[in-house]
Amino acid sequence: MMSEKKNRFGKKVAITVICGLLCGGLSAAGMAGYSYLKHNKQKEAESVKKQEGTFLPNDEKGTQYGQTAEESAENRVSSVYDVSVVWDNAVPSIVEIQTKSVTAYQFFGRRYEQESEGKGTGIIIAQADELYIVTNHHVVDGATAVSVTFVDGSTASAEVKASNSEEDIAVLTVRFSDLSDDTVNNIKVASVGNSDTLTGGEMVIAIGNAAGSGQSLTVGYVSAIDREVEIEGVSMKLIQTDAAINPGNSGGALLNARGELVGINNAKLVASDVEGIGYAIPISEVVALINQMVNREEINYKDSAMLGIIGQDVTRNLSEVLGIPVGVYITEISEGSAAEKAGLPLYGVITEVNGMEVKNEEQLKEVLGYIRGGTTGTVTVQERINGEYVPKEYTVTFDIRGKKNS
Repeated sequence: MMSEKKNRFGKKVAITVICGLLCGGLSAAGMAGYSYLKHNKQKEAESVKKQEGTFLPNDEKGTQYGQTAEESAENRVSSVYDVSVVWDNAVPSIVEIQTKSVTAYQFFGRRYEQESEGKGTGIIIAQADELYIVTNHHVVDGATAVSVTFVDGSTASAEVKASNSEEDIAVLTVRFSDLSDDTVNNIKVASVGNSDTLTGGEMVIAIGNAAGSGQSLTVGYVSAIDREVEIEGVSMKLIQTDAAINPGNSGGALLNARGELVGINNAKLVASDVEGIGYAIPISEVVALINQMVNREEINYKDSAMLGIIGQDVTRNLSEVLGIPVGVYITEISEGSAAEKAGLPLYGVITEVNGMEVKNEEQLKEVLGYIRGGTTGTVTVQERINGEYVPKEYTVTFDIRGKKNS
């Protein structure tokens, strides 16, 4: 049975953002109908007729129902979403994450090691030859062992396939051979929505392993879109919500009213002196990165890609002061390198490689580590033309890190 289920998925995984209008419309209608029946079964025909008049199946912003000024308070209550439906549909795609790490320290000349444990949340994002789970980078950063617990209570070991500290995203893998048939039949891949269509005031649902005590659900609204938040010198544009996001929720799901994944919760940004503010990474901003991580080929360091440049980080502060785009400022290009052959300009700013955003040298090295040397890809460079920086895409055949340029 397990092999049959696995064979339904291709080896190449593509995670796509969907608008979910048809499915969303149907699920919303089901939810509203459920609330209505609980409220007053005797008014079924009248209420359904009113709902049909306010049903908005083509609303790209995720709102399923509209209310008119003429409708009474009673009718407005009957159209409230029943989030138990979202819970039932979403929980099979959510996992609890447990990590172990070892910290070494010196005390009076002797070396000691201390083991610590951490907890977080993950989302089943794809299935192919393995199960792929997305979470926050900080959840698994430095972990020596990672395990995940599924909706049926079963636990399996996981491996960190790829991680990106700048975007705070990591992808874990679990072997299907480590899962029972019952587990395989009970779990499912999350439905990915479109965070670009979110609007202030839209209802959202957060699900995660809050306080490490098991899956729980909180409900709130989008407080702000593209809220700029800086942590450890890295600036991120995030979804702000008043849905409670607590330690342990990191890596969990922020869902719209259709039950579609629109954000990855980030409890690392929760402040102890602030209430009613939580943050989530917009899913549409990191889909390309997750796709790359999921489909990442395991490449030895010596076989990975090189550009052959020396660069300098353009931080957010430098960008504001000097008017230079955030990225890697090219200060030197090696003779005979891939960068020189492709015509990359000296003093340009590298902002993307193969469509992946690059904000600093560390991230550039990380992205190049995903690419096999000798292959062809693209590098986007911001060039100063007539006093303004303009992006230009270059086709590059990358050097092989462990091989001298010829």
